[in-house]
Amino acid sequence: FFSKSEYQAPHGMIDLSQCTTVKSADLKSKKRNSFEISTPDTTFLLYADTEKEKDDWIGSVGKSIVRCSSTYHRNAGSAQGAQQQQNPNQQQYPLSQQQPYEQDDDDIWSNDGNEYFND
Repeated sequence: FFSKSEYQAPHGMIDLSQCTTVKSADLKSKKRNSFEISTPDTTFLLYADTEKEKDDWIGSVGKSIVRCSSTYHRNAGSAQGAQQQQNPNQQQYPLSQQQPYEQDDDDIWSNDGNEYFND
């Protein structure tokens, strides 16, 4: 994310494993193309150049939040008691028994090689 005084360089990064929600914030901020990413401690207010870019950010961050969430990686033992509607013709396995997903353009990448995040 960027600080108010320095729009040219990133100021830090948001740990998506700590994020709880991402949503539009146009009404809250009174500015177009704004969205917020919330953690238990902080809410980050961000702005995109266009509505499409904002929607793309919300979709990508939301997908990453789901991938980082404990419910996404829950195994069968911890899921006991949780009732889910199932298609009777579809065999279901706990996510911990699934093959790892293939990497695609939506994956989270490390910032190790990014000069802005490494001192």
